[in-house]
Amino acid sequence: MKEKRSLKKTIIDFYTKEKSLDVSLFKLLGTGGIAVSLTGAIQDMFTSSDLMGTVINLLAALASVILMWFVHTTRKYIVGYLITSVVVFMALFAWLFLETGAMLGSIPYFFSFGIIFTLLMYRGALLWIMEVIQILFYAGVCWFSYKYPEYVAEFETPEKQFYDQLAGIIMAAIGIGMVFMMYIREYRKQQKIAEESSNAKSILLANISHEIRTPINMLLGMNEMILRESENSQINEYAQNVDNAGQHLLFMVNQFLDLSRIDMGKEELFEEDFNMKKVILSLGSFFGKEAEKKGLEFVMDIDKNIPVNFYGDSRKLSQIISNLLSNAIKYTSKGTVVFTARTIDRDQLENSGEGKEQENKKTRRFIKNQEEQEEKDEKYYIHFEVSDTGNGIAEEDQKKIFESFERVDIIRNRSIEGTGLGLAISNKLANLMGSEIKVSSQYGLGSVFWFDIGLQPGKESESHFDADALFIAPEAKILVVDDNDMNLQVAKSLLKRTMAIVDTAESAVDAFKKCENRDYDLILMDYMMPEIDGIEAMDFIRKLDAARNKRTPILVLTADATPDKKEFFLNSGFDDYLLKPIDTSLLENAMKKHLPKKLVIVVSDEVQKKLPEETKEKLGNILKTHDISIELALKHLSGDILQYARVCGFFLENSGENISKLNAYMEKKDYKNAAILVHAIKGNAGNVGGEDLYYSARRLEKRLKDGDEEYAVSALPLFIMKWNRVDKGLKEFLDEFEKVKPLLELETEVVEETEDEKDIWDELLEAVSMGNQSPALKLIDRLMPVSNRKDVLLRVQEHIRNIEFDEAEELLKKV
Repeated sequence: MKEKRSLKKTIIDFYTKEKSLDVSLFKLLGTGGIAVSLTGAIQDMFTSSDLMGTVINLLAALASVILMWFVHTTRKYIVGYLITSVVVFMALFAWLFLETGAMLGSIPYFFSFGIIFTLLMYRGALLWIMEVIQILFYAGVCWFSYKYPEYVAEFETPEKQFYDQLAGIIMAAIGIGMVFMMYIREYRKQQKIAEESSNAKSILLANISHEIRTPINMLLGMNEMILRESENSQINEYAQNVDNAGQHLLFMVNQFLDLSRIDMGKEELFEEDFNMKKVILSLGSFFGKEAEKKGLEFVMDIDKNIPVNFYGDSRKLSQIISNLLSNAIKYTSKGTVVFTARTIDRDQLENSGEGKEQENKKTRRFIKNQEEQEEKDEKYYIHFEVSDTGNGIAEEDQKKIFESFERVDIIRNRSIEGTGLGLAISNKLANLMGSEIKVSSQYGLGSVFWFDIGLQPGKESESHFDADALFIAPEAKILVVDDNDMNLQVAKSLLKRTMAIVDTAESAVDAFKKCENRDYDLILMDYMMPEIDGIEAMDFIRKLDAARNKRTPILVLTADATPDKKEFFLNSGFDDYLLKPIDTSLLENAMKKHLPKKLVIVVSDEVQKKLPEETKEKLGNILKTHDISIELALKHLSGDILQYARVCGFFLENSGENISKLNAYMEKKDYKNAAILVHAIKGNAGNVGGEDLYYSARRLEKRLKDGDEEYAVSALPLFIMKWNRVDKGLKEFLDEFEKVKPLLELETEVVEETEDEKDIWDELLEAVSMGNQSPALKLIDRLMPVSNRKDVLLRVQEHIRNIEFDEAEELLKKV
């Protein structure tokens, strides 16, 4: 019995242990061949007058067994394939063909085995060579039987011929079917292995993304607070170096993750409405500063006729352009970098590569796709181009640069950091969006990279506020949920300058308790938490909201950067998606988008003149006598005293009502609500710089939560006295501030100009009306030293940089 099991296991292992699909198929086809030969032997016993056909088929079956065992033990598979093709499918089948009626017998049906074997087993040039040889051989054998019929053994009776052909059809069909069934089974097995491997890679990728990005989030988040709050220049310098290194590390991690997703076919487009002007402006603003650091001239040549709103994947578009601009600045030591964006029609799209690079199949397919959709969707075609006067790329290297980990001219560029992934990723993303990146370059003179893309018109953003506008939200109540205490600290610190009231929860259960006791205006929810994850927690909070007839916006926080996750989270019910490390600007934009409009106070971004030091000192002394530190408050407001005045106004607006509420709660001994109110007062006191009131509120809140009635009742009069001191100090501050406020407002003076100045103003107006950004900015630089209308020039300059040519033209015409 043991030997029987061992034999059975050996036979099973013979077929299942192979890792190569070709080898497994060879063994399966060999087994199929043995089965066909044995079947043919049995068939010949009943249809042939002699046993020659039977003997030949039995010898074929035996030869197949010997050959399979030889190949299995020696691992010389190509030798086995060739022997099978020549000896079995050619010589042996030819012999059987002549011995069993030639074209009138069943063997022609079995010729298909030889052809199938060749198609499945060989690769490359050998496949075509063997296929041609085999087809010619079969054709030659058939021709020989026709030309020399005396060599063909005929059937004794028509009945035997009929049964031979019928059996041949059936056996050949069954044999070929079995071969393909085995092939499909093996293919599905390999496909399952590939899918499991792909899923394993996806899980690994998500885990790596989470495990790496989480500590980077902590690093960059806490470092951001050092940069915001430290007044020591040396510490700020160290912190800036940490930020630069951290951002570079994050960039490299993202590149590797991007490449992995693209190579696994996991990268998808996430299309939504976006503002093209803001995308271009953001890129131009950032890379303009980068170019300025290297002493390069950065020129933006932007077509003012480009529509504002589009529908597409703005992040991938930004990533492609960012890589091109980054490389241009990186590899240019002196001269100019030009960023161009302009609309083109279909004819220009088809000819945009003339004189630069011949169109390839991808571009033609892209154009064809655009033509097919012309009647379905209105599309705009935009040409993006980045040119530089940098090192240039040798002609033989221009194809290499789009390959992963390829860096050309390494000796010359050895001092330039890079992974060799930027262009590879960008081109693959462009392919995903239906385009491709092209290049034209002369070594030592510079390079031009460009791509053309078709985008559908989009809708205007529903946001009530400019995405870049500064704001505060002192009344907004926000809950941050994360099982990592450091992440909570980072989020709370990043929200500090919005002046929102921020609570934290270290688990989903803790979040449920807080949501039951307080109505929040926004919740930031970590996804990967133990026991109850972010989606389950969100579902529970939605049920709480339903009972109260409300819906709290919930934003998911995750370190999983895979694009399909964003769609997954939004489909799961989250209102938005924020990636760790948390980008401050994206966080604040999300707040402006999802907080109730009435809670968001936008800070004016008008150009301000600096307050004289003596005036600032006078205002500070007024506050200081009432235990208020203006320095502490301004530290969280980027030094904006206008914003501070608004915060003070908000404090005074709610002061009387809050005191009345607190007294009422204390009389009713409702210490729970009293604690909630004191918590809010604590935050407001910190916002205006009322240090003494802040610490008194913190102590009183704790005692109220503990139910310490004796302390709370005794401390209340002192607390209200400190509150009144702050109230009085802020009123005196605002009275004095109204007197000096005109110093902060812009004034336009009417002055006489020289004749030369008038000419430059006229040239400036003409350049702006034509939408020529770079010449217009240069004319403003010429006017600045000689004109007394610098305030107007600054406003015109801002409009031009924001690609707001109509507004700039209107302002110039007024002048």
